[in-house]
Amino acid sequence: MNTRSLSSVSLNILQLLLQVNFNASVLFVLIASVFSLAGSELFFSNSEELYGPLANNLRLVLLYLCLVQMAVYGFYQFQNNYAGVMFLGAFLLILIISLEFYCSVNQIDIDPNYPQFFLYAGLSHLTYGGICLLRKRDS
Repeated sequence: MNTRSLSSVSLNILQLLLQVNFNASVLFVLIASVFSLAGSELFFSNSEELYGPLANNLRLVLLYLCLVQMAVYGFYQFQNNYAGVMFLGAFLLILIISLEFYCSVNQIDIDPNYPQFFLYAGLSHLTYGGICLLRKRDS
């Protein structure tokens, strides 16, 4: 087996693993958003005494994120375009900084699971979109 075919097999396996992780992160974003919107505290603490009137702001962000996630995933599936996946990944990572700014402006503490949630989803989207774009460019 030559080096070229070995690296090709390794990249195929890596792409498959990243695709499974990407699909898992999409499902995780959708499920966590829906549960949070329903008022469940399974993923995030949304207690009224902690956030007060700002609690619904974070729930609305998750609603918009859920809608955007479905739109980008649909676009990715039908058009086989990975740029949208990468842009959403970058947006999710930027959302961590935005959330920190939001907390400092409103002087509230938020559940520490929010930044971890956005970090996982953002990195999953970026790495999968990136490897697919590299593979598409090389072929």
